Parts: sequence; structure tokens; C-alpha cells
Amino acid sequence: MDPEENYDLTESLVGGDNDAYPADISRNTPRATRCSRIRSLPTLFFIVTPMIIFIIVVFLSAALIPTDVTSNSSKQTTSLRDSMMQYLARHIMPYDVPNIASLGFQSNGQPKPDGMSDGIVDQTVYYSIQAKTLYPWTDSIPQDVYFEYVVPYAVTNEPRTNHRPLLFNALNDSLKQYERAAIGNSTQSTQDQIKEVVKLINTELWALMGRDSKPIVFKASQTPRIYDPLSVIAYGYSSCTGLAIMLVSALRSVGIPARMAGTPAWYGDPSKGDHSWVEVYVVSNESAKDGKWMFLEPTPGIAEGNEDTAHADNLDRDPCKRWFCKADRFNGSTKTYATRYDKQATSFFPMAWADDDRGVPGEDRSKFYTSTCGKCK
Repeated sequence: MDPEENYDLTESLVGGDNDAYPADISRNTPRATRCSRIRSLPTLFFIVTPMIIFIIVVFLSAALIPTDVTSNSSKQTTSLRDSMMQYLARHIMPYDVPNIASLGFQSNGQPKPDGMSDGIVDQTVYYSIQAKTLYPWTDSIPQDVYFEYVVPYAVTNEPRTNHRPLLFNALNDSLKQYERAAIGNSTQSTQDQIKEVVKLINTELWALMGRDSKPIVFKASQTPRIYDPLSVIAYGYSSCTGLAIMLVSALRSVGIPARMAGTPAWYGDPSKGDHSWVEVYVVSNESAKDGKWMFLEPTPGIAEGNEDTAHADNLDRDPCKRWFCKADRFNGSTKTYATRYDKQATSFFPMAWADDDRGVPGEDRSKFYTSTCGKCK
């Protein structure tokens, strides 16, 4: 059928009277133009109709979703945030009392004046909740353990800095495979997940946070000049205390309970030196409440591309393979401690760089390390 015949057929179907045509399609309009416009009507119909249906479906879906579902979720998040903030405020370290407002403890959730932002406490709590949302192992960690060893914004008396979002985001790509959406119905135990992630972070952290393609490295005698996470990142090095705080902070950023452990004086003699390392809370496969603290050392200096051959320290390693875990060092004269945050702690954490400072709650771990390392030759 040629165009003229097609037009005539269309005209006969639509009607012969001028009134049957839209105002802009008259018999005075050239036939080719009229035919083109009429042909566009079905196309317009098939474009507009799905759009209208889509809008109706979206509207009805929104109307049919129970408002209490989203409301309850929002209330639970708000309640968890408030509980975390209250815990941190209740057990605040003495160094932070003068700065309680600037840290963010007095935040009321209202918009800040131009130029102002939330304090670091708000950010730390926010990412503590984000970690619970993303990572499945957080479901098995008791709340009291999570509050004390994940939520806090500091480990000892190091400078208070906004490192939590930096570490959380830096590690996010490395941990994509461990997110809830990716892990699905995995049969891997929570304990194995935690151990794998700890090793992964101790392997990749130092290159991820290094500068100019140079990983963070160990450098002796830096505490207390360089021992908070942002200083370690900025300088690219630190001694054992700064590296331990860095690794603790990184693990906490992804919802893994961690704390610093160490001795302020080998053999009880300050002249013999001190040392710091990391403890991680690992849940039991039988019961989360039966979890235990395991230890490892930060393994800095691993450059990007060398992760597979670097043999970073991990929680499954034989304790006796660590240089400091030897019977001659743990013969009963060396006292060891771990950091805490809770004011109810029965001890404090002695800091070699601040002899008389008792502001950091602690736990005496001497018995555990004497028993564990006392067997190592």
C-alpha cells in the first residue's frame, strides 16, 4: 500500500468530517503531514500509558506499605544510637570531660549553624551502627562487648581524631565479599569470618593507608608524638603503640571488638622497655557468650602487591611464634594489661609514656600471658 492509499484508509476510519479531526489536523493540511501526525498517535499512546501505570503502581505501593515498618526501623536505629551515646558519656575518660561539647556528647540532633558540624562521637556511633548493618558477624557479638570494644572513639589517651569514617570507607572495598548481601546463606562460622577478616585487615591496612604508594612502617620511639591513627597515617610510621592503636581502630571500624594489650615494663623494669600488641574478641562456634580474647601483632610494612607472600600475623598463629611470647619474658615478673572503656573496670591500663596516669580503665592479663607464653621456649 502506497502512502496515498494508507492515508485514504486512515481518513475513512477516522471520519470524513472536518470536526472529527483535531484542530491542528485539518483537510487543509498536506496529506503527508496529516498522515505523519495520525501515525504518531499510537506511538504516543504506547509511551504515555506505561508511564501512567508506573506512577499508579508506585503510588499504590507506597500507600500499601505499613508505615509502622519504616517507623519501627527508624525508632530502633535512634534507640541504638541513644544507647551508645549514653554508654560513652557515662564512662567518659577524664581527659575528655573538658571537651564534652566539642566531642559531640551534647548534640541534640538539630541542624548545626553554618560552619559547624557534629563532633567525632556522632561519627563514631554512626559508623558503629553502619558496621552492624553491613557485616553479619556483628549479630553474634554480645551488646556489652560491642559497646565497650567497638563503639568507643579512643583506645588510651591518644589525641581524639575523626578517624572512624576514614578507616571504615578505606576498608569497605576489601570487605565487599563479607557483606550480608554477598555472603548470602554461607555456612562459614562467625568465628572463621572474624579470623579471616582480621588477617585481611592486618595484611592490607598498611598499604591502604600509606602515602605515595609506601606502606605504613614501624619506627621505634614515637610514642607519644605519633600514636593516634591520623598521625600514623600522616607520617607513615609509628612505634608499637601507635601501630596497635591503628589496628584496633581499623578492626573496630568494621564491627570487630578489639583492644590494645601490652606491658609497661619487661620484667617489671622500665629500663628494659615496653611493648604493645592487639587483642581481638572471637566468638565461640557454640555460644557468643563463650567468646574469648585472642592476640596478634600488627604487621606493618606490607606493600601493595605483596599481600600474598607477606605472612601477616593472624589469630590462628601459634603464640610461641611471636618474638615476645617467650618463657624468659613471662616468668612472673612481667605484668601485662589490656585497655578497657568501662569505668567499672577493676584495674587501669598503665602507660609507659605516662607513668602516673590512671585515666584509662584496664584489665590485668598477667595470668593469661604467663600461662600462655610461659610454655614457649
